[in-house]
Amino acid sequence: MSWFILFIAGLLEAGWLVGIQKSESFTNIPYVALAVISMVLSLVLFSIAIKNIPIAHAYLVWLAVGVISISIVNHYFFDQQLRLAHLFCFGLIFIGVVGLKILK
Repeated sequence: MSWFILFIAGLLEAGWLVGIQKSESFTNIPYVALAVISMVLSLVLFSIAIKNIPIAHAYLVWLAVGVISISIVNHYFFDQQLRLAHLFCFGLIFIGVVGLKILK
């Protein structure tokens, strides 16, 4: 269950970055609220997950899930290009995360 919680925490990383990006220098309050809520939930879930997952592994997975989810969100909502090389590297990250889970 801790790994699932950690995965959700990583996904929420994309929420707060999108919120900051769309907040127009913190003037668009709904997006500021999205950023703050996503940030707090991400940190709370991360802190719950590290009770059962080694901190170094948890941080790496949290960061990896966040990077991949942010890249996908930016591709679909902000027209940022994703090339085949990006997808290949995401696959390597995914393999590393699965490896950490298996070797735990």
